Order: sequence, then structure tokens, then C-alpha cells
Amino acid sequence: MGEEGTGRELDSAIEQFSRYLLSARNASRETVRAYRREVSDLRDFLSETGRTMFAPGGAGWWKSVSVADLRRYLAARFPGRKGSTMARKIAALRSFFSFLVTRGEIPGNPAIGVTAPRRSMRLPEFLPVDEMMDLLRSLSPEGEAGRRDAAILELLYSSGLRVGELVSLRRKDVLLEEGTVRVLGKGRKERIVPVGEKALQALSKYLAEGARAGTRDGEEEWEGVLFRNLRGGALSARSVARILEKALERAGIGRHLSPHGIRHSFATHLLESGADLRAIQEMLGHASLSTTQRYARVNVSHLVRVYEESHPRAAKPASSRKAAHPGRRRDRS
Repeated sequence: MGEEGTGRELDSAIEQFSRYLLSARNASRETVRAYRREVSDLRDFLSETGRTMFAPGGAGWWKSVSVADLRRYLAARFPGRKGSTMARKIAALRSFFSFLVTRGEIPGNPAIGVTAPRRSMRLPEFLPVDEMMDLLRSLSPEGEAGRRDAAILELLYSSGLRVGELVSLRRKDVLLEEGTVRVLGKGRKERIVPVGEKALQALSKYLAEGARAGTRDGEEEWEGVLFRNLRGGALSARSVARILEKALERAGIGRHLSPHGIRHSFATHLLESGADLRAIQEMLGHASLSTTQRYARVNVSHLVRVYEESHPRAAKPASSRKAAHPGRRRDRS
């Protein structure tokens, strides 16, 4: 069999893996695209370095891939990448080779022998409550784009949606009378999330203006995507990030924040207000409570900072105490 035929069969193995992720694993299309990209890049690297001469013939071609091959690939393609990036790439490769093992195509999973770099623990980015309120108050819901942008940012903060979940929403997913939104999250798991009053008002204005414009018939509008660009197509995650960037600039907030940072702000503010961690987990759609507990670390760091800045018995340098409490009256109760 020639090399061209081998390439087609190798592509077939990747195609079967993609279908497996969609059907058996219920992976999102974004995850499937990412995993497919990682495996295809590995295939290209191995082909470039002459590995196509070993054991050609469909998925069986992968029998020749060793732990050393994978380490060379990662070192050559991604030198100096941070731990979280490498961990995602290794996870994709492990999943692919595990799929081939399950199908009996290869005897063992070589990616098991590749250790991911230790991930650094980063606290999630978020805005303090006062800055988040400044951001939302600065929104100008004038015109079609203004009403859409206000509805987007209000909904992100009100319900803690992932940006991918937000741009995938359809009109029928928003239940204004019930004050909820139906979300299809990771693994195609559906959840119902409450929507706050301000977000409901912003959504009502946005939807009412669209209905008056009469750009789509009733059935198409009900089934179609909720947030559209000015050309009528589905809004992208990158477009939402640009909308947020402009809103931050307009509000005079001099820091970077991604749409995911609004989700972190939602969770952190709920936790600081005393909300139950399990309830936050359900609203965020986290499969594991350990993921939600990242926000507990944010909360603890916030409490420590408040304690150190405010408590009269907190240890501070003398200069700091003098600067912080000039003539302050203390409540002795």
C-alpha cells in the first residue's frame, strides 16, 4: 500500500475517533474540534519525521507510536508551553490512543507514559462587586446593537453562563415568564438557570425590538439563535469578548476581563453573599464540586484581605497602621 493510501486510512481513524467523541462521549463540537486538531498535528509530525514507514494500514499504523515519539513531538512542537496547555494536549492524545486500545487496534496506550507538567494554581479572574455594577450601569441600550450588548452582559453576569453556552442559546431557551434560561452545557447536559430581574428586563427590550422589526417569521425566530450579529448570523465567542472589551473601556475600568471572568465574578459574588457551594455548582453546570471549590479559595483570600485591612488586631507594620487609621473611631461593641 502506498503512502497516499496510508494517509487516507489514518484520516479514517481520526474520523472514527471524532464520531466516537460526539456519540459515545457526548463531547461538545468545540471539544471534538480541539481533540481532532491535536491528533492530526501528531500524525503530521510523525509523517514528517518518517514514521509512516512503520506498520502502515489504517489504525494499525499507530501501533508503532511509542512514548519516546510522543515526548519528541511535544518537545519539538510546544517548547516552553505552560502546564495547562500541555495537559490539554496530552489529554487529547490519551483519549485517542485509549479509543484505539478499546477497538483492539493497538495493544497499549503510549500516552499513559507521558507525564503532564504540573499545573500552576491560578485564582480565577473576576471583578469586585462595585466595578461590576459600574460596568453594567455604563451600558447604553440604544439601538439594536446596544440592546443586544446590554442583554448579553446582563445575562452573563446574572446566570454565570459560559460564553459558548451563551452564543448557542436559541430564542426558545429563554423563558421570560418563568425567569429562567435553558442551557446546553458541557457533555450536552441540560440545566435550567435562574435569570435576575435586570437581565430579564434587558432581554425583554432586546426581544421586543426584534419582534417589532419583523426580520424573521415566528417559527424561525423561536428556533433560531438568540444573539445575532448585525448581518443576521450567529454571534461568535470572539464577538462577545470584543463587546466586553468596549464596555470595560466605556466604564473606565482599567483591567482586562474575559467573558469567562464574568462567570467567575458571578460565582465569587454569590459565594461572598453566603450562597451554598452546591447551589453554585448546579448553576454553573460543574460536574465536580472540586471545580466549584476554586471559588472558595477566592473567597478565603478576600476574607483574609478584608481582615488584614480592617481588624484592629491584625498584624501590620506601624507605618501601615498610621496610614490606614488616621483619627478613625473604632466601634467597641
